[in-house]
Amino acid sequence: KLERWEHGHQTVLVRFDGYWRAPAKLKRVIIRAVPEFATRKLMLQAGDADSIYATSPDYTQVKSLTGVRVIDDLPIVELNPIVYFTFKLNASGNAFIGSGKLDGEGIPADFFSDLDVRKAFAYSMDYQGYLRDIKRGKGKQATGCIPDTLPGHNPDGKVYTLDLKKAAEHFQKAWGGKAWDKGFRFTILYNEGNQEREAVAQMLKRSVEGLNPKFRVDVRPVQWAQFLDYYNASKLPLFMLGWQADFPDPHNFAFPNMHSRGNYPATQHYDNPKADALIDQAIAETDLAKRKQLYYKLQELEYEDVPHLVIDDTVRYRTQRNWVHGWVHNPIFADAPYGSYFYPLWKGKP
Repeated sequence: KLERWEHGHQTVLVRFDGYWRAPAKLKRVIIRAVPEFATRKLMLQAGDADSIYATSPDYTQVKSLTGVRVIDDLPIVELNPIVYFTFKLNASGNAFIGSGKLDGEGIPADFFSDLDVRKAFAYSMDYQGYLRDIKRGKGKQATGCIPDTLPGHNPDGKVYTLDLKKAAEHFQKAWGGKAWDKGFRFTILYNEGNQEREAVAQMLKRSVEGLNPKFRVDVRPVQWAQFLDYYNASKLPLFMLGWQADFPDPHNFAFPNMHSRGNYPATQHYDNPKADALIDQAIAETDLAKRKQLYYKLQELEYEDVPHLVIDDTVRYRTQRNWVHGWVHNPIFADAPYGSYFYPLWKGKP
C-alpha cells in the first residue's frame, strides 16, 4: 500500500497483510530519487540501498563491489536513446535557438524541417563508437523504430553510418546552401546525470562542429523536470528520449515514434500521411505476415524521412546486493530491469 509520497524525494510502500495471495515478504519498500550515480553507488556499497539504477558507463564501477551482484545481458523491449528532431520549434522566448535566424548565430524555428539537415546529422553520429565505448560492445545498431525483440523488426533494414563526407554534402545542400555559407548555432539539452544521452550529444557536437567552423552546437544538462517543461513546449531543437514497451506489440513503438498523433511526433510537429496510413493499416491487420510487411515499409519510410535517429538495440544489466532474492526479469515491466514487482522479493543471507 502507498504509505507516503514525497515529491522528488521518495515513495514509501507498506505491506498489506490482507492481500489474498498472502502477505508480501517485505514489510516496507522505500524508493528514493537519487540523481547522482556516485551517491547511489556509495549507498549500494554501504548497504544503504538494496538495488540501484546503473547504466552502461557505470558498469566498471559496480561489477567488482563486494557483496554486490550484477546480472548482465538482460533483453529489453526498449529503444533508448533516440534523437528526435523538432520540425517546428516554439520560438517564443527560446534561448536554445540563438538569434532565431539562419545567420550564424542561431537557427530558424523550422530548421530541422529540411531533410538535408536531418540527413547531415544522421551521417554525423558515430553509432559504432557509441556501441563500443558507451555500451561496452553490447547489442547492435538499431535498424528502425521497432526493436528486435518484437515481430515487425527488420534485421536487414538500412542504417546510417558515420560518414562525414556525406554529412558535409547534405549540409552544403541544406536550405539552398545557406546553412553551409551562413552557419548556425543551437543548444542540445539532456537530462542531468544521463551519461548515455550526454555521450550522444557530445558525439554529434564533435562531428558537426568539425565539418565547418561556422557550425556551433552547445551541450547543456538540465534537471529532469525542467527538461520535460522545455520538451512539452516544443522548445528543444533536438532532444534525446527513449521508449519502453507498454505492451509487447510493434504498434506500441510504431505509433509513438512515427504517427502524427503519437507521443513524440506531436511534440516534434512531424506529420507524414504515408506513415500514418501504414500504422493505421498495420494495427487493423490480423495476418501477422502482412503486418510484418507493413512495418517493414514503415521502417523504410523512417530511414528515408529521418524524423529521428535510432541508435542502438541492446541489453541491460541489474545491480543489487547479494542478500536480495526472488527477483525475476520481466522485460515488459516499467523501467526493467531496474524496476520490478516487489511482491516476490525478500532479503536474507547470500
